[in-house]
Amino acid sequence: MTSGTPLLKRMIHTFDQDRFPFVGRVSEMFGGTDLARLDHCAVVHPPPGTTDQATEAHTRFYAGFDGIRGMYHDFLRTYILPLFSGDVCVQAVPTFRVCPPGGVAVSTFHRDADFHHQPGTVNFWLPLTPAFGTNSIWIESAADRGDYQPVNLVPGEVLQFDAITLRHGNMANDTGACRVSFDFRVIPLDRFEDTGLSTVTSGTPMRLGAYYMVMENPPAGASPAPRVAS
Repeated sequence: MTSGTPLLKRMIHTFDQDRFPFVGRVSEMFGGTDLARLDHCAVVHPPPGTTDQATEAHTRFYAGFDGIRGMYHDFLRTYILPLFSGDVCVQAVPTFRVCPPGGVAVSTFHRDADFHHQPGTVNFWLPLTPAFGTNSIWIESAADRGDYQPVNLVPGEVLQFDAITLRHGNMANDTGACRVSFDFRVIPLDRFEDTGLSTVTSGTPMRLGAYYMVMENPPAGASPAPRVAS
């Protein structure tokens, strides 16, 4: 980790949406719809007894992800890798989330440590629609405090926070607008451990070459490396 950089402290970063038009490119996966109205053009509520990822909207995002994979990698090199001092393990495919009117994006308030994720993981949460009030993510201010508050963000911003130890989740969305977002996890390579565990939702092994990929961080002052190692 970068010396003196509080990577597990909650921070909000901004990025260039002209260079990284995630909103427009994800909207194209749904026929150009306004993502805040995604519930009008795709099934966004999971069937009873399934996970929050089991919707038509999620299926369409993951099926179309190859179309934005290169932009995702470029975004990571430009904005995320400079936060770290060495090579990192990055979630190869970000997790797509939809918090529809009357629903939630995740079913329970939780810590990621409860779902097989390891210490040292830094979470990044990127909204594709305005995130506010009950359609946003709610996070406690310190471990076990339970004083949840929403994080209000707009497209072009990305939240960095400690999801391993801080409980977070959603309230029932009463804003009338869909919140669409994606998030991803990063671990410094020198802290990564192959635990042999898999994700709870999809069963993806949380190892390099599966859930995670290695991205090389160029030395200070060098140009970003174009290669992503798997």
